[in-house]
Amino acid sequence: MASLDTNVLIDLGNPRRAGHVRASHLLGDLLRRGETICTTRLNVAELRTGIEQAADRVSEEARVRRALTSVTILELDEPAAEHFGRVRAHLYRLGRPVGDMDTLIAAVCLASGQTLVTRNPRHFADVPGLRVESY
Repeated sequence: MASLDTNVLIDLGNPRRAGHVRASHLLGDLLRRGETICTTRLNVAELRTGIEQAADRVSEEARVRRALTSVTILELDEPAAEHFGRVRAHLYRLGRPVGDMDTLIAAVCLASGQTLVTRNPRHFADVPGLRVESY
């Protein structure tokens, strides 16, 4: 499975965004490889922030709902919580912590064995064991 980061979901959902074409090509490649597409509940929470900030909240919510219809949602469970603690402590020891949401997203991917697909690979570069794919 390939877990889509929030920025990928946003790029895919808006043809006017600069990353839309690249994200669409990568999604096509993932599907051709037989990958199941997923995201995390944390990414859904980030998308909900965008809904709340949108000028047309109803249209934005419909767009998000459509984007998530065929996507498996991964939850933050106890194994992911354990990964979060280890990853966060590791990043602090390195002196390169990232935001808690990115750390939580990485932890869910690690716990479920997913590759994280993101436009911001440097946010996740120091997470041990995390497979990252970017465009």
